Amino acid sequence: MKILFVAMKYDYGISERGFSFEHFNFYESLVGMGHDVEYFDFMDLYRKHGSVRMTSQLLERVRTTKPDLVFSVLFTDEFDHTALRRLRREISIPIVNWFSDDHWRYETFSRHWADCFTHVVTTDEASVQKYIAAGETIPLLSQWGVNHYRYTAQQGPMRHMVSFVGQPYGKRRSVIRTIRQRGIDVCVRGTGWNVGLHHRIFNKLGILSPEKYEDLCNSTRIDQQGMVDMFRSTRINLNLSDAYRKGYRKQIKARTFEIPGCGGFQLCEETEHLSDYFIPDQEIVTFTSTEEMLEKIHYFLSHDHERNTVASSGHQRVLRDHTYEKRFQQLFASVGISS
Repeated sequence: MKILFVAMKYDYGISERGFSFEHFNFYESLVGMGHDVEYFDFMDLYRKHGSVRMTSQLLERVRTTKPDLVFSVLFTDEFDHTALRRLRREISIPIVNWFSDDHWRYETFSRHWADCFTHVVTTDEASVQKYIAAGETIPLLSQWGVNHYRYTAQQGPMRHMVSFVGQPYGKRRSVIRTIRQRGIDVCVRGTGWNVGLHHRIFNKLGILSPEKYEDLCNSTRIDQQGMVDMFRSTRINLNLSDAYRKGYRKQIKARTFEIPGCGGFQLCEETEHLSDYFIPDQEIVTFTSTEEMLEKIHYFLSHDHERNTVASSGHQRVLRDHTYEKRFQQLFASVGISS
């Protein structure tokens, strides 16, 4: 199948940060499935030419390449809305966008762009009815997964007792601090862990230069391969399910599938619908409070066989049901095209 892949090629559109989530997970999976995938890196073109010209270039690319499917992953408001709607009217192929974080972005972002696409993918079950009620597009419920061509299980030494990969928003700093106060060594990686309130104030006042502030933010950042290696080499991979914005529902994260995809043991904060994807205490271990989390950390650090059994079962479940290849096969069937 010929697919026009409309997404950021680099992380947040910055080449120095390496390839994006969309590239590592969606693009590589589609290529691995044997599809003819052509890139349209909208962020690069947007920064060079602006919204109107970039969107016009997309329309021209579709007309000249004649793909069987346009698959996109929007970021913010880079596109010209009117022109993007015109693309939907002019061509007869499926135009599908994967919307991320509809748990907290539907009202502020996704609903304003849904009418540009024949189909939209959401990982939030509650948002499906919202899309249907709006009547602008056909919603498809899917879920995060794993690129099994890249995320693989490998045997090796365990270098970390407990680790967490993610940004320090919400209650996350407090949770990590509590674990350490109980004498448990936990390794954290992700943008911003070395940034304190005083750094943010100094940055706003101009005392701390933008360059130094950015370096500080990135000092705990981990690249894709580093993250994969950490999942493999950690006894207990912690997964916190809080949403990026305060006050919103907990959500299933991509990390929920990436950790077992690498063969790692996962201790995951309980969230709605999690049991639809993993059997609790067999393929994944969950917790609902900080105290329960601490109890299970202590238990599984001292019970290697049980921990390894759960990790192995979780890995097999991911390979069977939760690869992006499986997700795309289901998506293609839903929009009426052969994979």
